[in-house]
Amino acid sequence: MLDAHSLWYNFNITHGQQWCEVQGQADQKNFLSYDCGSDKVLSMGHLEEQLDVTDAWGKQLEMLREVGWRLRMKLVDTEREDFTPSGPRTLQARMSCECEVDGPIRGSWQFSFNGQKFLLFDSNNRKWTVVQAGAKRMKEKWEDSELTMFFQKVSMGDCKSWLRDFLMHRKKRLEPTAPPTVAPGTAQTKAMATSLSPWILLIILCFTLPGILGESFRVTGGR
Repeated sequence: MLDAHSLWYNFNITHGQQWCEVQGQADQKNFLSYDCGSDKVLSMGHLEEQLDVTDAWGKQLEMLREVGWRLRMKLVDTEREDFTPSGPRTLQARMSCECEVDGPIRGSWQFSFNGQKFLLFDSNNRKWTVVQAGAKRMKEKWEDSELTMFFQKVSMGDCKSWLRDFLMHRKKRLEPTAPPTVAPGTAQTKAMATSLSPWILLIILCFTLPGILGESFRVTGGR
């Protein structure tokens, strides 16, 4: 049985000099530490060092900076609410996208103040949920169509593309560097192909099949 795969991005937004920091996790393992305020990568994993030279990696950092900037603008609004803690405040946001072999991409956002959750956003159905009763007015402010569409686009579009890139690079890293010496059709060749097929199957089902189904849905008028 194939496991689920996920990308998480944890944003910490403050008023300090280092006002925006992002921690990236692939399958719940840290792979990126990024200061999006100064556009400086603090650390990255081995796989990400290979991705660093690609255009996709640069676009990912650019989008993370934009998310950080938008959250910083919202930090001021959030501090005016009664439910927010006194003293220095940190706005925290977790964006995630996940994929299982038997289902489509799932995207979500979680927003917290100093570790206390106050809003959740389900990217698949664009639904906002209030966690703290005092955050009801924040929900009304944040659920405007432009911000909702932005959060959905990043978690369901950009994050989906980044997850696909990670899976593809991880698959390539697991592939043998040299052709097998045994003759075609032997048990060893079949075993090797079998060991790689789950990665291919996961990528096809997570990223190709949902698009095909979506296109079919549009053509038939949603019936």
